[in-house]
Amino acid sequence: MKKLLAMLLALVMVLSLAACGEKTKPTDAPKATDAPKATEAPKATDAATEAPTEAPKGDPVYINENAKELTGKITFWTAFADNLGTGALKEEFNKYYPNIEVETIVYKNNSDGNVALDLAIQQGEVDVCLSFAMKNTYERWANGLFVDITDRLAADNLDLVTEWGSDTYVYEDRVYSFPSGALNFYIAINEDKWNAAGLGEVPTEWTWDEYLDACRKLTERDANGNVTCYGGLDFSDNDSWTWRVKQVKGQDQFYKEDGTSDFDNPLWAKALQIEVDAVNEGIWLAKPVLKNEMQWRNRDAILSGTVATTVDSILTRYIRGYMDHDFKIIYAPYPVMEKGQTNYCWGATPNSHIGIASTTDDLEASYAFAKFAATYGNKYMYASGHAGTWSGNNGDEILEVVFGSVEEAEKWVDPWGFNEYVVSAGKPAYADTNITAISEIMAEVSDLTNYVLVGEMEVEDMMEELKDFADEAIEDAQK
Repeated sequence: MKKLLAMLLALVMVLSLAACGEKTKPTDAPKATDAPKATEAPKATDAATEAPTEAPKGDPVYINENAKELTGKITFWTAFADNLGTGALKEEFNKYYPNIEVETIVYKNNSDGNVALDLAIQQGEVDVCLSFAMKNTYERWANGLFVDITDRLAADNLDLVTEWGSDTYVYEDRVYSFPSGALNFYIAINEDKWNAAGLGEVPTEWTWDEYLDACRKLTERDANGNVTCYGGLDFSDNDSWTWRVKQVKGQDQFYKEDGTSDFDNPLWAKALQIEVDAVNEGIWLAKPVLKNEMQWRNRDAILSGTVATTVDSILTRYIRGYMDHDFKIIYAPYPVMEKGQTNYCWGATPNSHIGIASTTDDLEASYAFAKFAATYGNKYMYASGHAGTWSGNNGDEILEVVFGSVEEAEKWVDPWGFNEYVVSAGKPAYADTNITAISEIMAEVSDLTNYVLVGEMEVEDMMEELKDFADEAIEDAQK
């Protein structure tokens, strides 16, 4: 009876948690004593680095001295199957830790999948997990589902800012997970289309006005004026336009300093109007057409030649062997709203964390794997299409992870642009520190955006409605 009651209580707790969204041959593993030094840490935001944690003393310990002697069997829950980098991660881990067996359990990163993960943690079925989205990860910290690793990080001389670029991901002055995966936003370009339009060198910085002007020149029409190739397209998600706000603000896009919502800031209406105007002008493919009529994502549109450019974040894993195309993808930075602004959409915005389940039976083996996955093994996040947050990531190694070799990569992408805008180590990045009612706000943003994109609501009306909704949701969450 006690066991049954405990399980019912656990179920009630986790139901309150809401969710957000090629097997490669590893490179020769470096010797444990030759651990790469982390590069200078990126400044995620000014707020994130005003009061950094105390600098670590001594060299970082990425690989345990007793790595070969450690034994154990652990279960790793992740959204990425073995053929999306996880298999290669485990293979390289076992070069250092040959006597620790890692079993993979793949879960869906949706509401049901995250509830199942939380139940599995409480029932002792999880040792390490890749936790997606700030809200999911925060709730796991707050509900005691992850092990406190603060002291272990200090003993290993691992500092959050130095290694992963930000110390904002701390709960009540303690650390409960390793930063791991991230999303990078950039402009992916069909090189053949770009060259045919005579646009010259790809810009290394540009504004939205300049990017949209390039889209006009890239848009192709037939003799009757019908578009045969659109100049551009935003990322597929309804709310991807909000990244234009993230680029400007740097952190906590939804909130003012007083904690209320920020949707009466003219920046929000301007950010969405950019997409509406580009579609109305006929230089961007309409997102409702893409998703509802064509049943495509933006990656399908660019790799098929339907659009010449697109805003993207996870195109990497689809470039080779996905749709029949013979052109190279080249890259440009995510545009800024105004010249001279810091581009907080240049660097890797944290999206996932590696946490050790508080119910693990093998803490030493679990910690060793989690630490490895967040450092040496962080490069395998790119095989899934996501980015990594470790400052020690190496561009050439990542090209090998994704494409098999640097030479093979050169057939499909511009290696310099890939390193600068997809890897983008040490570049400014956005961070969330306030997540009050964030799930409710994000859902409302997505729903109302759809009304705007299909022409049933004006942008200004949406912002007024969104402001009222968000302020009420924030107030309710604080009761």
